[in-house]
Amino acid sequence: MKKSFLNSVAVFGFSLITVAAYAEQGSKGMDMAGMKMDNMPAKSASATALSDGVVKAVDKENKSITLKHGRIKSATVEMGPMTMQFAVQDTALLSNVKVGDKVKFTVENVNDEATVTVLSIQK
Repeated sequence: MKKSFLNSVAVFGFSLITVAAYAEQGSKGMDMAGMKMDNMPAKSASATALSDGVVKAVDKENKSITLKHGRIKSATVEMGPMTMQFAVQDTALLSNVKVGDKVKFTVENVNDEATVTVLSIQK
């Protein structure tokens, strides 16, 4: 019984030392380039890549637009292709857009909501 208890304590102690060493090693020189930091301030619109989409619905009253879009990757949002309704930061972005328009846009995390911040109609 005593031997079994001592073996368990030894294994547990070794596990703690291993986890601590691994954690310390992992934090040194960590490359953070690929990490997603959702609460980081957004880059300027000119520095952010625009995504492609097609307008499926426009709701000026509720400041929203439904877009069928490809992959989105901005400073604060990453998502795969889908059709989704987005809030719009400025109602003026909806002034000339209509269902069926092909658009380029940027989506950012604004107050924990995926929000269109840039929108332009493609010719």
